[in-house]
Amino acid sequence: MSGLFETVLVEAGRVRLLARHLARLRAGGVADEAIAEVAAILHARCASGEAPTVYRLDVADAGVTATGRAPRPPSRTSLRSVVAYDPADRSREQKRCDRAWADAAEAEAGGEALLVSADGFVGETTRANVFAILGRTVVTPRVAGILPGVTRGWAIETAGAVERPLTVAELRRADGVFLTTAARGVVPVRPHHRIDALAAAWRAL
Repeated sequence: MSGLFETVLVEAGRVRLLARHLARLRAGGVADEAIAEVAAILHARCASGEAPTVYRLDVADAGVTATGRAPRPPSRTSLRSVVAYDPADRSREQKRCDRAWADAAEAEAGGEALLVSADGFVGETTRANVFAILGRTVVTPRVAGILPGVTRGWAIETAGAVERPLTVAELRRADGVFLTTAARGVVPVRPHHRIDALAAAWRAL
């Protein structure tokens, strides 16, 4: 099995949407024994009473490795576009340990990069999924060469978002823009009251 990984935030004795993280590993072909090991590691960390910690759990044939770091703040962020999104690249639809493509995009952008296609469509960032508020509609790019993030799935359900191709032009004129990640939750890029409400709902999970 090629290496996959999950990123989760352990905070206040829980991991938000843990069942969905484990289900994504299972869908990626991870054996039940390894999934049970991931769950046991996270339950132990939740019970430890430690400060909020983001864990990356790498799962490969050699076993499970957990690496922790302090969480980044879920504050408003800005992004630089990099032409590095290919809707036909289905390999990006799994959270693979080999992230050389993301490292290259971030080196070009000088930080978290917004990945766009050569013909003007939005994919994701190197660390998160992207949503735009266009009038009354919340839009997120469909799964085609992007990762179907766990927090993304929850946000689609909670906000009633539509999955469809999203153009760079639409993103630029959107009333609100936000990112979703398991480690930071709902991150505003262009503030909007609906983003505030969604962020509060995620924190309450």
